[in-house]
Amino acid sequence: MSALLLYYTRTRHNCLNKKKLSVFTIYFPFKFFSTISVQCRQQQPINRPFQSLQDHPEPEISGFHQKGFSNITQDIVGRAVHAVCLKEEPHLSIFHYNTLINMYSKFGRIEAAHHVFDSMPERNSASWNNMVSGYVKMGLYWDAVVLFVEMWGCGIQPNGYFIASLLTAFSKLENMVFEGVQIHGLVLKYGLLNDVFVGTSFLHFYGVYGLPCSAKTLFEEMPERNVVTWTSLMVAYSDNGYPDVVINLYQRMRHGKVSGNQNTLTAVISSCIALDDDFLGHQVLGQVVKSGFRDNVSVSNSLISMFGSFGFVEDAFYIFEGMNDCDTISWNSIISALAYNELSEKAFSSFSEMRHDHDDVNSTTLSSLLSVCGTIDGLNLGRGVHGLSLKLGWDSNICVSNTLLSMYLEASRDKDAESLFLAMPAKDLISWNSMMAGYVLAGKYFKVLEVLAELLHLQRTVNYVTFASALAACSDGQLLDAGKTIHALVIAHGLHDNLIVGNALVTMYGKCGMMWEAKMVFQKMPDRELVTWNALIGGYADKKDTLEAVRTFKLMREEENSPNYITLINVLGSFSTETDLLKYGIPLHGHIILTGFETNEYIRNSLITMYADCGDVNSSSLIFNALLNKTSVTWNAMLAANACLGLWEEALKLLLQMQREKLEFDQFSLSAALSTAANLASLEEGQQIHCLATKLGFDSNSFVGNATMDMYGKCGEMNDVLKIFPEPNLRPRLSWNVLISVFARHGFFQKARDTFHDMVKQGSKPDHVTFVSLLSACSHGGLVDEGLRYFAVMTSEFGVPAGIEHCVCVVDLLGRSGRLPEAIAFIKEMPVPPNDFVWRSLLAACRMHRNTELGKVAAENLLRSNPSDDSAYVLYSNICATSGRWQDVQNVRAEMESHKVKKQLACSWVKLKNQICTFGIGDLSHPESEQIYRKLTELRKKIQEAGYIADTSFALHDTDEEQKEHNLWMHSERLALAYGLISTPEGSTLRIFKNLRVCGDCHSVFKLVSNIISREIILRDPYRFHHFSSGQCSCGDYW
Repeated sequence: MSALLLYYTRTRHNCLNKKKLSVFTIYFPFKFFSTISVQCRQQQPINRPFQSLQDHPEPEISGFHQKGFSNITQDIVGRAVHAVCLKEEPHLSIFHYNTLINMYSKFGRIEAAHHVFDSMPERNSASWNNMVSGYVKMGLYWDAVVLFVEMWGCGIQPNGYFIASLLTAFSKLENMVFEGVQIHGLVLKYGLLNDVFVGTSFLHFYGVYGLPCSAKTLFEEMPERNVVTWTSLMVAYSDNGYPDVVINLYQRMRHGKVSGNQNTLTAVISSCIALDDDFLGHQVLGQVVKSGFRDNVSVSNSLISMFGSFGFVEDAFYIFEGMNDCDTISWNSIISALAYNELSEKAFSSFSEMRHDHDDVNSTTLSSLLSVCGTIDGLNLGRGVHGLSLKLGWDSNICVSNTLLSMYLEASRDKDAESLFLAMPAKDLISWNSMMAGYVLAGKYFKVLEVLAELLHLQRTVNYVTFASALAACSDGQLLDAGKTIHALVIAHGLHDNLIVGNALVTMYGKCGMMWEAKMVFQKMPDRELVTWNALIGGYADKKDTLEAVRTFKLMREEENSPNYITLINVLGSFSTETDLLKYGIPLHGHIILTGFETNEYIRNSLITMYADCGDVNSSSLIFNALLNKTSVTWNAMLAANACLGLWEEALKLLLQMQREKLEFDQFSLSAALSTAANLASLEEGQQIHCLATKLGFDSNSFVGNATMDMYGKCGEMNDVLKIFPEPNLRPRLSWNVLISVFARHGFFQKARDTFHDMVKQGSKPDHVTFVSLLSACSHGGLVDEGLRYFAVMTSEFGVPAGIEHCVCVVDLLGRSGRLPEAIAFIKEMPVPPNDFVWRSLLAACRMHRNTELGKVAAENLLRSNPSDDSAYVLYSNICATSGRWQDVQNVRAEMESHKVKKQLACSWVKLKNQICTFGIGDLSHPESEQIYRKLTELRKKIQEAGYIADTSFALHDTDEEQKEHNLWMHSERLALAYGLISTPEGSTLRIFKNLRVCGDCHSVFKLVSNIISREIILRDPYRFHHFSSGQCSCGDYW
């Protein structure tokens, strides 16, 4: 670029005049200029009178001698007058040459103006100013810069008008901050900064390059200020996302007795929109009326936009209908207001009226209409507007193209958006940012980073919006390393103090669970807003760090920041225990009622969720049932509340009720519905929900896709899981986690390990959920040493801190393998305090290995943390029964009765022909009981012939051996097995489900039966799947 500019400058001088009078050696402190030789021209004789033109009847021609070409209003007339001058070979004065340059520039004939400029025998500063202004008007900014170099070479000092034009060129070009600062130094040297016009141009320049603080410094140093100066500074802060500063400047200006103009009020109104402060907006409306700008079209248009953004559509219409003169912007403003408030029918109705009365559709009109078409339902209308833009020739307009991009992306038409993006003849930063934001919306986070990488590779300008989208893409934890790199890029680009970028950083680190980093960013931010506080509290809520969430909430209020509904939702989301509910949840609910937030739909939904998370589903139901108008979001909240507490039947009832009331299903309701089907092991319902999701266009949604995989996995359909597993380059971490979990649950431990290694090879970073599934697979597969290695590398290589879930898996891993001393030693050295899951895992291991003494310790600790846990009594009772300590069994049962703790009854079920048949222990209620017990007797005889001997240690009552064996054959899973065999075709796969862990003797029976009848039997209990076939089980007898 430097060489090109130098060559172009020298070539222009060599072509101007062959006669060299003097040589000046010039050094200008631009990074791309070097020492050059410049030739200056000799002076030429000047003008003579034009009698023929003076006698012309047209005033614009007759006044040529005094006005030159200034009065010429038509291009053809100007060229004719110029032709007359050329024919008579006059020597025009500098004044006439300058007006001729202006005329050609005005009519867009920049080459002609350039030719006139080159042919001038003598020039003054106005000549150079006019030529530079012409280049700027025509968008030839580099030519303006080159001409400045040439002018400097001729030793002509620029004046204020020239500097203003040059700064305009710099503002339109990219990466010219350094050059602008150099011009600032030049202006200071020649004392031109006293010129208000020059100072105002610098304010605009610094604002364009995102340096409002530099603009403010310059503003404070200016000896003289006027309304334009104040307004330029306000616009600089407004354009860079500091609306609160704009309001403060406006107040300062008014105190300084400076009256605002229409541009001032427009900037202030724009800031009211950014602050979302309708009270302030109404105050500004009062100022507009008081200052006499009510009838100003520009101000009225801004007011329409403001009231539209506040949702006051009637006020916007009042302003619109009261306007004496409506221009295209007025129509666009009212259409935009309607579009913003999702009143699509009224927006298109106003558009029709506009075309009838005004018929001046422009890019803004089309963009406003397209903004309401970004849904699946509105896409057809959007395609119609797209067709109209093609017809009217607006399809190549960058603004229309950008809005079309947003429309297709919001409607989940990524391929259409990509095709449009690639076909765009020109792309600006908004185009690139729109693609990034669209990919974030679609969950295609790697695509976001690809776009950012391409932007940086092309050395295109990026801004805070670019980085905000990139950081949002890194907020799922999988791309934490990329997020840290982007943080470094933010600092390198000098945007680390930007409020929006700071908010994005706090959010990103919070979503990734890196709360120390989030807090550091938060503390270093020079300015904070409510969004900043919400982002930090939200991060603590995601980690269920109740104490920090509440502490930050209190600190926020102490600093006189008023919470909004998002703040309260985040705080409510941090509560997860009964203690949290009593200590913080109920008092906060009272605060919500006192402050009037209870009427907010999102708050009500969060209260439903909060009570459910804390185990109080009855309060959730009370809030839900009290609501008169329930939206889909409210139904989703109640659906999730039931699912959270394992009330799957209730969740399914709610789902059916939603369908009856014809409520729209979204990704959240579909995911909850699939989860319900999964946990009920209801394959048919799950398949129907999958079909519904596909019909509604949610089959490609990552949340729904993962829930579908989980559903098929929990229903035992491994082939269907693998069919919908995403392609390698589209697999999010959650999909990998689901597949590992499914393999682990079904006993395919080698496949679980292989999937983990494939995940790492594909560049997907494992998280805490990944390792929970992996460690669980090792535990159920007896892979003790391998599991311990995974636990070690989890932190050392992958940076995942050991959580309570991982520790539970390790205790289970060691306990199942009989390494009970190691398990208890691990519990003592755990990085986190043991909870009831840890002690329950140890107690189950003691039951398996009949360690009564350690079992008693585990049971005591379990009951200490959760006195109402029935599993603690049952497991310890089973240990005592297995060891023949029947008196201890009686003591445990007596203690259960004294504490009013009831044992969960075992039941099993099988689903046949859309009917679920459930069996309890020794159940005789089924209409086909006689056939069921006859089948059991038949099976018992056959497996005894095959060598079956009952393991009566699993009979937990003090009776004789014969009665114990009889009791074992009354187990619910055996009844379900017998009924399934008499009710299904021979050779088909039989699926049985049980609510408690299958007993060891039943496990042996199922293996023998599968071999005798030559059928596959799949038994699912709460812990895993058992695939019985040919006398073997997928668990390898290790469960």
